[in-house]
Amino acid sequence: MTDEKILARDLRALRKIADKAACKLLYSPKACALSRVLEKIGGLVDGFSCSSLFELRLIDRVCGREMPLHLVSPLLKEEMLGEIGGRLNYLTFNSLSQWERLRNQVPAVTQVGIRVNPGLSFIRDPRYDPCRQNSKLGVSISKLAEIAEAEPARLRGINGLHFHNNCEETDFASLLATARRIQDVIPNLLESLDWINIGGGYLFNLTDDTSDFFHAVEIFRDTFALDVFIEPGAALVRRAGSIEATVHDLFESDGVQVAVLDTTVNHMAEVFEFQFEPDILGHVDGGVYPYVLAGCTCLAGDVFGEYTFDAPLAVGSRITFLNMGAYTLSKAHRFNGVGLPTIYTRRGDGTLVMIKEDTFDEFARAAGAADNAIA
Repeated sequence: MTDEKILARDLRALRKIADKAACKLLYSPKACALSRVLEKIGGLVDGFSCSSLFELRLIDRVCGREMPLHLVSPLLKEEMLGEIGGRLNYLTFNSLSQWERLRNQVPAVTQVGIRVNPGLSFIRDPRYDPCRQNSKLGVSISKLAEIAEAEPARLRGINGLHFHNNCEETDFASLLATARRIQDVIPNLLESLDWINIGGGYLFNLTDDTSDFFHAVEIFRDTFALDVFIEPGAALVRRAGSIEATVHDLFESDGVQVAVLDTTVNHMAEVFEFQFEPDILGHVDGGVYPYVLAGCTCLAGDVFGEYTFDAPLAVGSRITFLNMGAYTLSKAHRFNGVGLPTIYTRRGDGTLVMIKEDTFDEFARAAGAADNAIA
């Protein structure tokens, strides 16, 4: 469920920060692409930063073709640019080979950038580190500096830069360190550009100290006179989302009470990927009633964690997972044939509205079975 009041509150707060920094605010729909969320966000951002053709087409369908669109992706196809190229306001190439192969396919109306790998890792898990060894994301900053010095013609036509080297971060010191490294290593290239996208990965709404963010923006905005874009995803939508579940079974296992819910970690993929226990309404540290909350699939690790409550659970008890607005439905799947969560939105006036319910027909189509087909 999306709470539109919380979404509006966090959106206004981030809009205020972006305006104060005199930078342009984009939303990255990979975090959450629900149509109602996109509609609400579209009115207060300066565009959308997409990663695929489907995301681009979805923004056009939901928000209208006047909404500015940015695209950066390791996968760009010639036919893709033929279909959507003229609609793009900004296109960031992920590699030099991608740029050199497709540069002639870019319409004149589209501003072109290149993604830089600044070579600074702040993420402990290499699965999510854009600056990991042998990274596929961006041109190494040392390579870019070398080309800018020795072969500047290879970069002719590029007027922007993009980097994104953090996630789930509340300390902007890493952003400032990245900005200073880029400033020190490729100052001449920055002088020749018009804009820079400093990415996302920072949870603005979970920190009170944003001073290093403003210092980082100032380096590019004031020192090099660049237009600065930021493209948060989770920072805008995480707190607005929740998943409502119901207890359907209770039993004892090795001395612990297990409660089986009608949802699964497959609806919250990052819980399984990162092995963290999601926030649950009503959980009390040291509560007198402990439970292992488990998902409904046959995956042994389909477990949310151990929680304690002040009152006992029963079959039919409701469990609310908080802060589920980002990377849930965009990563959810139907393992075991368990349907995706029904989508609701809570309007600003408190009205609860069902937006979409998953159906067997959708499951069957995904499996390649035509409607009413008989094997």
